[in-house]
Amino acid sequence: MEEDLSKQQLWTKDFILIAAVNFLVFSSWQTLPFVLPVYLQTLGADDTVLGWVTAITTISALLIRPFCGIILDRFGRKGIFLAGIAFMGLASASFAFIPIVGIILAMRFVHGLAWGITSTSSQTVASDIIPPKRFGEGMGLFALSASLAFAIAPGIALELFHASGMTYVVAVAVGVLVMAFVLASILKYRPIKKTASFKPSSMFNRSSILPATIMFFLTSCYGSLVTFLAIHAESQGVEGIGFFFTAYAIAVALSRPLLGKFVDQRGYAVVLLPGIVLVATALVVLSLAHSLPMFILTAFLYGFGFAGCQSTLQTMAVADAEPEHRGAANATFLVGFDGGIGVGSVVSGWIAAALGYSGMYLCFAVLPIVSAVVFLGFARNRRPPNLTQREKQPPRKG
Repeated sequence: MEEDLSKQQLWTKDFILIAAVNFLVFSSWQTLPFVLPVYLQTLGADDTVLGWVTAITTISALLIRPFCGIILDRFGRKGIFLAGIAFMGLASASFAFIPIVGIILAMRFVHGLAWGITSTSSQTVASDIIPPKRFGEGMGLFALSASLAFAIAPGIALELFHASGMTYVVAVAVGVLVMAFVLASILKYRPIKKTASFKPSSMFNRSSILPATIMFFLTSCYGSLVTFLAIHAESQGVEGIGFFFTAYAIAVALSRPLLGKFVDQRGYAVVLLPGIVLVATALVVLSLAHSLPMFILTAFLYGFGFAGCQSTLQTMAVADAEPEHRGAANATFLVGFDGGIGVGSVVSGWIAAALGYSGMYLCFAVLPIVSAVVFLGFARNRRPPNLTQREKQPPRKG
């Protein structure tokens, strides 16, 4: 008899704790990508430099993630996770004391190293906790914590920056990480079979490479959006851009709980392909946006689309991995995630300097189409483990 999914308990104390920690970590992280470009503009930086605000952290995260995955699988989760949060807090604090563009970019590189360790650890711990037969649903809900942080933190950070300055933004970012450290300390970590030795081939998980590649194209769009959204709104004379993040939060909150269940029950394509269409549409609308309602419409479209794509691809990347290789699987996926953000941030700066913000967003609307082609060409037949096992069962008699 097929096991009822409801018997695989998802909402445990540990799942709630890791989701809360993830929310706090992402909240701290999301305070800076939107504020720093505006801050650096006041220090004389131009658009090509602003593109590196996000890109430089992506480069450092890309460098550290594969090694972090190996260390998590070989030595366990707790010590690495706590060290990453502490390191991230120290790096965040530095932005309050150095009003020099070059040094701020250098510290963003260090900040990215800390971010790579912390976010890889958080997602790996969540992968250990989520029941296998509810993996799509669980990862969708876990990812909701990050999406809500994206929805809430940037708007608060921008308002705080304009009202009180950079020092207060940094104080909030560090304080949030202190709370995350306390909660992560009391989390019960699942025992795993630690890998015995280091092998270069174990730095990347083979089954995670394709979803990471698809994610790369989608997060290239995210990189352009993160870097220039607030500045694009200002250039159009649009005030109250914080409502963008509220609309995004509503879209994500409505979509995440349902989309993961669809993935578990019906496969990847049913969520991923419509999500890709919504992301492309959102970028076209953003390129035409000249009023707050159009920015809010962009937020709804982008929130529904990107939320579905991210949770689906992350499930695809991690669901087939053995427990002792989930660190490497998460690292592989996040290399694609961060790589796209980094490339998108830098390239968007070049395109914005040449074509303006509207032209830049319109150019990036092509990339979701590329991601759909890659999925249909190479991954359309991949199925979640729960569906694969169900399809292999012989039909019932009678």
